Amino acid sequence: MIIFDQEKLSAFFETVSRGFERSPLEIILVIVSVLAFIALLIIAYRIQRRRIRRQQRTIADRRYRELVEKRSLTPSEQNLVKRMARFLKDPDKKYLILISQPTFNFCAARLRKKEAVTVSSLAELRNRLGFRLQGPEQIPASSAELPDGQGLLIIGIKGNLKAQGRVGKQEPRSLVAELVEGSPTFREREPVRIYFQNRSGLFSFDSSVQSVQNRTVLLEHGEEIKRIQRRKYYRRRISQPVAVRRPDSEEQHTMSTFYDLGGNGASLKNPEKRFSAGDDLELTFLAAGQRFTLVAEVLRTSKAGEVLHMRFAPMQETTRDRIIGALFKGAGTPLRKGGP
Repeated sequence: MIIFDQEKLSAFFETVSRGFERSPLEIILVIVSVLAFIALLIIAYRIQRRRIRRQQRTIADRRYRELVEKRSLTPSEQNLVKRMARFLKDPDKKYLILISQPTFNFCAARLRKKEAVTVSSLAELRNRLGFRLQGPEQIPASSAELPDGQGLLIIGIKGNLKAQGRVGKQEPRSLVAELVEGSPTFREREPVRIYFQNRSGLFSFDSSVQSVQNRTVLLEHGEEIKRIQRRKYYRRRISQPVAVRRPDSEEQHTMSTFYDLGGNGASLKNPEKRFSAGDDLELTFLAAGQRFTLVAEVLRTSKAGEVLHMRFAPMQETTRDRIIGALFKGAGTPLRKGGP
């Protein structure tokens, strides 16, 4: 049996407990040491962040200088980029304006709202950077983005002049249009309205004629592109005859009447309610003096079978452009909704 000396045991525990006691000064020194360590960590973190930030800024500036040299940007163009960069989250990354078309368009739109900037300067910079529409479904921000070969309809605002054409090429300060028919007598500085379309809809912008030589018209670039219709192809209400019969048949044509006509389809009266959804029909008609013969599929009928809603079979884009151009030249009311 073990017998403890109570006096010696109490002295032992008292000695141990004193080992855990600290004076207020010692406690303060411990806290100060911990805080100093945390402060050192924060300072080291900030120094590291600044170092990384300087490196990123150096890399961004080097990238920008490389692009400026590669694109041969003039001092005025560099100043324009600098002004546009104010609208970036990180203005030091202004090189993004030179390589990203969406970033360029965003900054250009903000700049035009905040200060006066010439359309030609933005168009010239876009042209130098090689920005164009990357797909037929994209919405353009400027006429400088239109691809070569894009169909155009040029209409004089003050007169009755109309002409169909295509984008011949993009120049720094001009949109070069090659007329595909006729040689309208556009005059220099004459205000015109330009229409064009892609899969996103029908668009227009106001411009003016810079010069005319034979069938080549130089137009001022436009930065305010307006979407007129969201449908895939332009359409107008019209009321004119159309001859209908089944394709590859010897039967006589049956006369009908259009209700509307567009670049991708039409609506017309169903002769004696003979046709129904799924039928293929051959349509022959005149539009602005031009003769068209197209095959179309009946998508659906309406008004108890009295109206056929049709979609054209695949056709050459030049034919589609002729139809749309003829619609602009003829009478009619633009449609906003509905139709094939």
